[in-house]
Amino acid sequence: MKRFGFLFILLLGVLLLSAASFARVVAQVPPPPTPTPDPHTYSDPAMDFTAPADALLVQRQYPALDQLGDDLQPVATWVIDVGKENARTITLAMESYTAEPAQWEGQFESQTHGGQEGTLIRNKTPMTLLNGMPATFVEVAYGSGFDAKKEYAVVWADGQRGIVLAETTRMGDGSDEEAKRVLKQVTAVRYPLYQP
Repeated sequence: MKRFGFLFILLLGVLLLSAASFARVVAQVPPPPTPTPDPHTYSDPAMDFTAPADALLVQRQYPALDQLGDDLQPVATWVIDVGKENARTITLAMESYTAEPAQWEGQFESQTHGGQEGTLIRNKTPMTLLNGMPATFVEVAYGSGFDAKKEYAVVWADGQRGIVLAETTRMGDGSDEEAKRVLKQVTAVRYPLYQP
C-alpha cells in the first residue's frame, strides 16, 4: 500500500512538472501576426477607412489616378454576416472627378438614376467625416420584389476623385443608424497634388 502511495505521488509530480513546462512553452508562443495591410482598412494618400471587425474583405485594389475612368469602379468590398440572409455589403468606389467637390453629390445622383431603372434617392443629408471633410449621406433604393435593395452611401470628392462608401442590404434589413455606425470610421482630405 505504501508503494502504491509513493508511485501515485511520483506520477502526480511528473504530471505537474510536465504541465508547468507545457504552460511555459505555450506562454512563449507569440500570437499570430495581423496581416499587412490590415484586411479591415483601406488607406491611400487622401483617405483612410476602417471596416468593422466582423467585416470580411472580399477584394481591395489601389488604382492610380490615371486608372480611374468617368464611371464609379469598386476598389474595395467587405461583407458582414457572410452566408446569412441578412448579409450586408460595404463597397468603396471611386471615379475620376476634378470638378468642384460640392457638385459631386449631384453627379453621383445623376449616374445612379441612369444606372438602374426604378432608383429612388432620398434623405440627402450634409455631414462631415470624422476629421471634418464635407460629405453627404444618401439613401438609395432600387430593384423590386425579392431583389429590392437599400443602399446607404457617404459621398464626397477630394479634388481628383469622386468617392462613394456604401452599405447595401436587402430592403427592410438595414437602417440609416446602422449604416452610419458601419461607415463612420472614415477620414479624407484633398488629394495631394504631388501623389500619382
